[in-house]
Amino acid sequence: MKNSKDNRVNSLIFIFILLTLLISSLAMADNATSGTLSPDKKVTKVFTHIEQSLIALKQGDRFNKAEIKILLTEHLLPEVNTRYFTYKVLGQNLTKLSENLKAEFINELSLQLINSYSQLLSKYNNEAIKVAQSTLSKSGKMAMVNIEIVGLEKTNKAIVKLIQLENDNWQFFDIVVEGISLLQSKQNEINASINKIGVEETLLLLKKLNQSTS
Repeated sequence: MKNSKDNRVNSLIFIFILLTLLISSLAMADNATSGTLSPDKKVTKVFTHIEQSLIALKQGDRFNKAEIKILLTEHLLPEVNTRYFTYKVLGQNLTKLSENLKAEFINELSLQLINSYSQLLSKYNNEAIKVAQSTLSKSGKMAMVNIEIVGLEKTNKAIVKLIQLENDNWQFFDIVVEGISLLQSKQNEINASINKIGVEETLLLLKKLNQSTS
């Protein structure tokens, strides 16, 4: 049962990587244009470019952990609202932290994502992504985009969640695949650790995990 759950979470993270890379690359290409694209148009516009980039890494024999880490650091982190993600993960424990500890958690959770994603991204096998229209929240500051990830043997349905910044750009903060939320999964993991060993020990554990996979 545990292995099945772990596989679903790994699948969720892998899909999250692909979709975040789609939006991150578009963000760079869109700098020269006026106006702000909607979340669904952002994902749709960049898919072909990203697909070709990932294939090029394979064809150029550069599809390795080092290259993937560079790719993720340059194009994933800038397009994930790591502060919002971390604060939501910490939840009610956020009030227990000083500003310095909050900054450390943001840094370590970001590093953990990169280290984990660099291994999972190696599973990319030319999956096709179909994007549907986005749904906005009542405030208009959050959006959900329905996605289908079509592989050779299986199709996964996902919902990408984005938050709008003050400059009207959109950033990722969560994805839900087969009912599993990446944010909630990490929230359960971190808060269980804090309840068991405390804030400082949980932070130390994150640092050790990041160092062991660097």
